[in-house]
Amino acid sequence: MGRLGGLQEPQSPQHYKATIAYDGTDFLGYQIQAQGRTVQGEVEKALNIIAHKNIRVVGAGRTDTGVHATGQVIAFGLNWRHPTADLHRALNANLPPDIALKALTEAEANFHPRFDALNRQYRYTVLNQPTKDVLRQRYSLHISRPVDVDRMQQAGIALLGTHDFASFGKPPQGNNTVRTVFQANWQRSGSEITFNIGANAFLYRMVRNIVGTLLQVGLGQMTVDEFKAVLQARDRSKAGPPALSKGLCLVKVNYKEAVRSKQ
Repeated sequence: MGRLGGLQEPQSPQHYKATIAYDGTDFLGYQIQAQGRTVQGEVEKALNIIAHKNIRVVGAGRTDTGVHATGQVIAFGLNWRHPTADLHRALNANLPPDIALKALTEAEANFHPRFDALNRQYRYTVLNQPTKDVLRQRYSLHISRPVDVDRMQQAGIALLGTHDFASFGKPPQGNNTVRTVFQANWQRSGSEITFNIGANAFLYRMVRNIVGTLLQVGLGQMTVDEFKAVLQARDRSKAGPPALSKGLCLVKVNYKEAVRSKQ
């Protein structure tokens, strides 16, 4: 290894891309805060134990308080002289029970999980039955009244394509509220109803606001045409209240090219 001025040249950190899952119930969202438990904070704690120094983590998205994930993507740099599989095991050993590292690969130094993402996919889960299910209440919204899935599906079609979604949220930064939605569909399996939505990017609380408004359609409180009018109005006051965060899950973040893997 080369030397500079008689000193050993510092080793450049390896860059990693990881996919994590978490139960968001007991977190104040993904992004680290001055106070309160966050996903980013817990992941950085685990990395700091392994590295014996502070390691900063960058995420693909900032999920809100109570929102879950099965496909959140993060990136970080770390000097690691062992196989990637060993780092994967070490991180999971130091993460709390409500966070799991699902996949870990080496990435190019310029990889950024947020800015390199092509699109993101979310799922919202509704439990539609007379009584609540205590084993599923952390991950679904319970609605006891019958919900018309077909009507919600008809209304949801209006979301497809490029629109101004100002009625359903505010941009994380700037004032551009135009987004492109490529997936918006409802499915029922027994008493469980799921809404799958994918877009190039999302506004703040966009999915929860859309779901809350579509549920008004499913409960007969709003017609399909009225939902379309809400979208076209570009006015947040016209939409319904946001659905509770516990039913929302970040499922996947998609990228143009897979990062290289070195095991």
